[in-house]
This record gives sequence, structure tokens and C-alpha cells, in this order.
Amino acid sequence: MSKVTALAPWFGSNRTLAENVGAALAGCRWVGVPFAGGMSELLHIQAPTVVVGDLHPHVLNLAAVVANPCLRAELVERLDGLPYHPDVLKAAQQRCAEREGAFDDGWFGEGGLIGNSVDLDWACDYFVCAWMSRNGCAGTRNEFTSSFSVRWDAGGGDSATRFRNATAGLVEWSAIMRACTFVRLDVFQFLAAVKDLAGHALYLDPPFPKVGDAYKFGFGESDQRRLAKELAGFKTCRIVVRYYDHPLIRELYPEPLWTWHRFTGRKQTNAAANEEVLLVRNAA
Repeated sequence: MSKVTALAPWFGSNRTLAENVGAALAGCRWVGVPFAGGMSELLHIQAPTVVVGDLHPHVLNLAAVVANPCLRAELVERLDGLPYHPDVLKAAQQRCAEREGAFDDGWFGEGGLIGNSVDLDWACDYFVCAWMSRNGCAGTRNEFTSSFSVRWDAGGGDSATRFRNATAGLVEWSAIMRACTFVRLDVFQFLAAVKDLAGHALYLDPPFPKVGDAYKFGFGESDQRRLAKELAGFKTCRIVVRYYDHPLIRELYPEPLWTWHRFTGRKQTNAAANEEVLLVRNAA
């Protein structure tokens, strides 16, 4: 298994507890993941069919490039040739911000990436933005303005080494990306397509209440309530949802209708330790 535990170091990612998701989904033949983010959990999901969705086109394009062995090899070569330097980050951030202003539905259709639209230059730029900036900025509204990561003391890992390790890890991530089907849909479009059948499962890692407001794509209380209502409508498909303990979540996902599995994790602020929960419904 890759020692690099995310395709991108996502804000609030589940890198330290992702193996618990794999355990909760064990035995399922089809798994849908509508909040892809940094994709840490994909390392641990063993289903024959995994459909992965997100609204974030930068990370979906990166995943598509990494899935292509030829493009992935060229991406690694390009990244290896870059100096770990703030000017490299600044230029990549500028280009990604410009691309963001030009997004349209021609790049991504509801069935996934279209035609030859996979973009190696874009993937290289986004990887630089994600791995040269401060940890946990990927996926936020500020991901293309965040500062260059520099380690000013001997505690913890080295920033340049982190970037080089992430680059080397793309070789192992390629096989994982090739095994997945990718779509660009919001969670409610995604859920509308899911079949409520035995052997099927959904894993959801939605923005957490309050701290999740930092994400590029908002998810307010009305969205939280709508999501809980729609998930409760599944009678057979296994549902696994990640949150941390919060009054709104206790209201929307009450025991015993949902089984609460509690872990000590990290907040979506990537700050202090917090009680994290996996909420499970329709378990085998």
C-alpha cells in the first residue's frame, strides 16, 4: 500500500482513519463515493466496481491523468524536474485560477471526462498547488492563494521531501485510479442514480457543519438536512457516512436508526484531535 495516503492533501481529509471505511464496506460489490476529495479512502475500498464523484474539476483531471500510464509517467518526469520553489507554486496557482474562470460543461459531462479533454499541463499545475502549498489547503476557496510550505524547524517532516514522496507515490496511485469510474456530479445527482440493492454501498464524507464552510463548494444546513433525508430513504444499500460528533449530526442521524462508530480523529480544520464518527445504516 502507498505510504502517500492521499492523491491530494485535502482539507479535512480522512487520511489517518481511512482504513475504517474499508472495513465498514467489506463485502460490497459496488461502492459509490460522491465526495471524492483527496481520495484517501480509495486505498482501502476493495469492491469490484467503485464510482467516484466530485464537483472539483482540478482533482478529477489529476485523477484522470494519473490513471493513464503514459500520461502519469510524463507527469512524474515533469514534477521530478521542478525545483521546490515559491515561484513555481505561484505560477501554477495563477494558471489554475485562470482555468477555473474558464470552466464549462464541455470539459466534464455527467458520465465522466469527455474525449481527449484530459490535460497533463493542468494536472501538473494542480499537483504543484496541492503539494507545495501548506498542508490541508486543497479543496478550499483559498487553495490558489495559499502560501508556500517551508519547514523552519527540525520537528516533523521536510516540505520538499513531502513533495518528492507525493510525486513518487503517483506510480502506486495509478493502479487505484484505473480501477475507478469518475463522474462530475453533485451529491444529489449522484444519489439519484444509485440502485438501492443488496451488495451496493455508499460512502460519503460531506463537509462537516461550520468548519466545512471553508470548502470551495458550499454545503449549508439545508444541504445537510436534505442529504440525511435522502440517505434515510435507502432501504437495502449500505450507507457509511463520516462526520465528527456535532448536535446537528446527532439530530439528523439518530441512534438506533444509525449505528455510530466512534474514533479519535482530526477535525476538518486539521487541528486538534476530535471524536470522529462513522455512521452506518443497512449493514450486512
